[in-house]
Amino acid sequence: MLESQQIQSWLEGVLKATNDAVTIVDPEGTVIYWNGAAERTYGIERTVIVGRKIGDYFQRESIMLLQVMESGQEVREVYHEPRPGMHVMINAIPVFDQDQELMGAISIERNVTQYVKLSAEMVSRPSEEGVTTALLPLSAEKQSSLGALARMKCPLLLTGSAGAGKKSVAKWMHAHCGREGQFVYVSCSGIPAGLLEAELFGYEGEHPRIGKLELAQNGTLYLKDVHMLPASVQERLIEALQEGQYVRSGEMESKEAVTLDAHVIASIPEENGEWAGSEREQSAQLLKEMYYVFQIEHIPSLMERQQELPELSRFYLSEAAEKVGAAIPSLGADAMAAITSYRWPGNMAQLANAMQYALASHLGRGGDGVIAAQDLPDYARLTTLNELTQPELPLSVHSEEMERALISETLQRTKGNKAKAARQLGISRGALYYKIRQYGLEGS
Repeated sequence: MLESQQIQSWLEGVLKATNDAVTIVDPEGTVIYWNGAAERTYGIERTVIVGRKIGDYFQRESIMLLQVMESGQEVREVYHEPRPGMHVMINAIPVFDQDQELMGAISIERNVTQYVKLSAEMVSRPSEEGVTTALLPLSAEKQSSLGALARMKCPLLLTGSAGAGKKSVAKWMHAHCGREGQFVYVSCSGIPAGLLEAELFGYEGEHPRIGKLELAQNGTLYLKDVHMLPASVQERLIEALQEGQYVRSGEMESKEAVTLDAHVIASIPEENGEWAGSEREQSAQLLKEMYYVFQIEHIPSLMERQQELPELSRFYLSEAAEKVGAAIPSLGADAMAAITSYRWPGNMAQLANAMQYALASHLGRGGDGVIAAQDLPDYARLTTLNELTQPELPLSVHSEEMERALISETLQRTKGNKAKAARQLGISRGALYYKIRQYGLEGS
């Protein structure tokens, strides 16, 4: 068991090693710790700020920390631009001792300025290969290798989350395989299990018909959700791929073999083979032999393609603007920070939908040429420090330190207009003058 002195030394090492700015304040808002990253981020030496009120240097950060301590609730992923051109993401939590007495609060601020600037550069500088290339979740090297697999007709199994772009990859491979046949799409989950065999292999009988494998001759057959094929049909597919031929389904005694000349690409929703939904989906299983017959390729989700999000967002924003004949707005820094912080569980379709929503919101508020975080759907928005610290409540419910910080920040925002500041604070002008003298804010 580590002694408390050892634990303190370890924690001190962690605070020194992190690249995030760490600030610790006591219950009155006095700075009691300021790490090296905070010094580098804000250009304020530890010896200068420790022992001073955080509000003497950072009004909104002071209000936020005091709110955190008053409410006892942590805040996470709060966006803030402490000065023009600097962008940070803030996490803050109240800290209590073993008797649940408030000890203070900790703020951790991650400087994302370089990433936001890089994202802005990517958005303003179109790709030499054309923006639509960004829609393909494949590196140049991977495109080359998959193109070779397509030309060789090697069966390919694509794995990855829904909406990641598996069908787009299959279509791209078809377009680059140099074959003249059709691209044939089959959703295995959308066809009753009893009909899937005839759907793939065709039917020989009184009313014969060709199957999708034959329809895709000299082309590509894409089997979405291939795990939904019954085991017996999977076995037939494996045999057809290995033998290069198959026979149609049906009860006729004489069956002529059909040559398999289609490139078969299949997909499953997750690499680990776990799927949820209906009883049929839950009981679905991909035979292990399928993994031996197919080449396996994982298609990354949008969260795995974070560096590409700015260009993908620009593409969908441009597409939405063109539909309504509007000028294409740029993405503001706060919007970019929100887009790159969100996980996008719905992948490409959700991002496209969000950009359509953002454009509509942007046009609805007058269209100033810049998409802001407020234009994004609720689920993708980041809370900003300005929103978090708006003085919505009357001063009487706040501590003295928060009251001082709120008054000072409001005076700055109203450029010293006392009447306007009093209205925003919900107090009389006389009360405001009294509090300005009380807190020594005459110069504000």
